Amino acid sequence: MNKIILKILYIVNLLKNRRDNNIMNLNDTSAQTGNTAFWNDTTPTSTLISLGTNGAINGSGNTYIMYAFTSITGYSKFGSFSGNNNNDGSFIYTGFAPSFVMVKRSSDIQGWVMWDNKRPGYNLTNQSLTANENSAEETGRTFDILSNGFKIRDTNTATNAASTYIYMAFGQTLVGSNNIPCTAR
Repeated sequence: MNKIILKILYIVNLLKNRRDNNIMNLNDTSAQTGNTAFWNDTTPTSTLISLGTNGAINGSGNTYIMYAFTSITGYSKFGSFSGNNNNDGSFIYTGFAPSFVMVKRSSDIQGWVMWDNKRPGYNLTNQSLTANENSAEETGRTFDILSNGFKIRDTNTATNAASTYIYMAFGQTLVGSNNIPCTAR
């Protein structure tokens, strides 16, 4: 069986110092790194992603899975924010109430912290999972899910140090009786 590689995240338009060769590994805690052989130093378009010659993303005989996301108004949002190392942390506007949020400190060795609106199902939520670990649910990373975004409520270095973080947020899909999608809640 071929080796399946599911670990590279391309960061486009998320960080102020963005380059078209940055990656982060989804399966570990490493900070962003760059190599022009990842993406041919080329920004993806809505229909084309340029793969470089680096074996981590384009090795002969390997099987790869690629997830490509874009922000969809009222449903999904991807971006970055600056942590403030304060219990009254940053507010991140998404335009909808997130059902799922994943955050990663981009410049340091930290995990991919995930929250959702099911555990415990009310604010302040402090129950999170770390995507790159095989560990139980954790407490101590407090967070509010709001009607138009989310707010970090702690000084944990994985989620709110004075540093830059990337995030992905998804809301709940809603379809009205007329079969027309509406804003997530």
